[in-house]
Amino acid sequence: MSTTSGQHDTRASDAAYESGNGTPLVLLHGLGGNWAIWKPLLAPLAQHHRVLALTLPGHDGGPPLSGSDDARIAQLAEGVVAALKQRGIERAHFVGNSLGGWLALEMARRGHAQSVVALSPAGGWQNAADYRAIAIPFRLIFALMPLLLLLTRWLLCLPWLRRALGRKTMEHGERLSPGEFRASLRAMRRTTILPGLLRTMGRDGPIAPFSAGDVPIHIAWGSCDQVIPFDRYGASLQQTIAGARHSLIPGAGHVPMYDAPEALTTLILATTHSAEQGPAR
Repeated sequence: MSTTSGQHDTRASDAAYESGNGTPLVLLHGLGGNWAIWKPLLAPLAQHHRVLALTLPGHDGGPPLSGSDDARIAQLAEGVVAALKQRGIERAHFVGNSLGGWLALEMARRGHAQSVVALSPAGGWQNAADYRAIAIPFRLIFALMPLLLLLTRWLLCLPWLRRALGRKTMEHGERLSPGEFRASLRAMRRTTILPGLLRTMGRDGPIAPFSAGDVPIHIAWGSCDQVIPFDRYGASLQQTIAGARHSLIPGAGHVPMYDAPEALTTLILATTHSAEQGPAR
């Protein structure tokens, strides 16, 4: 589907959203999501960049993963690189949330990133107990999602219910429309790779140490993150990724795009601008 938004030609499908001109800026969502979670940021970012929001492989509307084995982070990273090459993109700015934050950091490790903003990235655990504290809730939500979809079918019109249901991941779930909220629940249920990816993440993770080098990397955490809280998972990344900048986003949860869209837009554009001005940060 192709539409026009302001002066930019916009192309949107289940697999990707693209709009704007300028240097490429790639948005990567979290586990169980799709590109639509970035909606509050798409228009303002497209005023400055060629914005490409991808649905990750194995997620709702995204490309399938080949093979019968459990999905791995490396496969997802290869899928992102392939999607960019199809569009003639070798290097880009990356912004990722949760699983997408881990992948954005992996793009920097592989030399594909001009800059990175990682929002509450996954991969910061230091032991098996810390990983289980993340993985078990995801497994439970995935298993219960058919029942949750059935029970809330006629009730998502209530803003207080959307806020309550989304409270684990964001502070302002009521800012999603009923249709957007239901679509986010369906996206979780349709993430067929979720159980297998949780198995391999526990085996292959956490993020291996590397240096940011000349690539500006900013790791930001929602101050109200209940899924991967900074105090338990974020502090370790300050040593894991040498040279990265770190900050907290006041009043934002694990998925901060609807909680703090203006603050995120400012942070992202400051990071991309610093990269395009040269290595001095």
